[in-house]
Amino acid sequence: MSGKAHESKMVTSVISNQYAFTWVLNDFSAWWAKVSGTQKSLKFPFGVDAKAVQWFILFHPKKSETHSGLYLQAVNTTGKFEVGYELAMEDSHRNTIVKRSRKMIMDWNKGLGWHAFINNDKLLEAINEDDQLYIICKMTAYEKNVNESLRENLPEPIPSSMSKDMDTLVDGTTFGDVTILIDGQRYLAYKGILSARSAVFAAMFEHPMQESTENCITINDVEPGVFKELLRYIYTDQLTCLETMAQKLYQVADKYDIQTLKSLCRCHIVKKMNSETAADTLVLADMHGDHQMKSHALRFLSGSEAGTVTKSAGWKRIVRTHPDLVDEAFDALAARKTGGKQK
Repeated sequence: MSGKAHESKMVTSVISNQYAFTWVLNDFSAWWAKVSGTQKSLKFPFGVDAKAVQWFILFHPKKSETHSGLYLQAVNTTGKFEVGYELAMEDSHRNTIVKRSRKMIMDWNKGLGWHAFINNDKLLEAINEDDQLYIICKMTAYEKNVNESLRENLPEPIPSSMSKDMDTLVDGTTFGDVTILIDGQRYLAYKGILSARSAVFAAMFEHPMQESTENCITINDVEPGVFKELLRYIYTDQLTCLETMAQKLYQVADKYDIQTLKSLCRCHIVKKMNSETAADTLVLADMHGDHQMKSHALRFLSGSEAGTVTKSAGWKRIVRTHPDLVDEAFDALAARKTGGKQK
């Protein structure tokens, strides 16, 4: 009588970590003229524990009469390990000037890179327009092999459908307990959910106001499409129109004191800020007392895009309507040029 057949398996995998790091050099021509020898970036990745491997970039401008060197160096590890890396230089418009990559087994205390990474004349010519250089590092460090026994697959729970289910409430027509009127359109909503997500809505329904007694709210200063997207966020914590509605959603989030939505919109607005939107972003931040967003806008307006911003329609409007903000922008620009602090 034969016994049961038992199957055993072992899985071997490689632990690898991927990193990306950008080193921005402003006022590059002045920096180039001033420095000598090898220049070192900050360590990356940031905020890791003491056992994690960190790296830094070494840039040796004018390594020779004709070329500059660029290298990658490990900080706190031992032995040999395999690494794949790419080093690149870009101009202020993020156009690639030069890019090189390599994969190899290295000693931790030896630098990786190229003594003649880029021709000096080519580099200076490429960044001449805006005087700004981006040094980009992308890398994968293959740190160790891991052996694991293969265990029996256990049943997995069905993924939550809560967000999808709650999204049906946005256009729902049953079971709601308050009606919201906007520009002739009616939205059936739910007091408990609105109150839990917004202190402003909670105050409306808590006190004996018209909204709480008649179970009807009329809103005149929000577009129907924007309010519908606000409801979607209140119900599901998700958005579908952030790309096109960020500034309007930011304003309505501030109006109804929904800080998570306001923060989400702020991050999107700042991330997407360009020469056409910077002036409007400054006005928006000032109107809502948002010092964080205002600081980002002033920093952008005083940066390498300043000349382009002043030609935009938004800047022309701000000159007419908010001369005080124009003064702040010029103060920020002057402080940056002199190396001083913004007022």
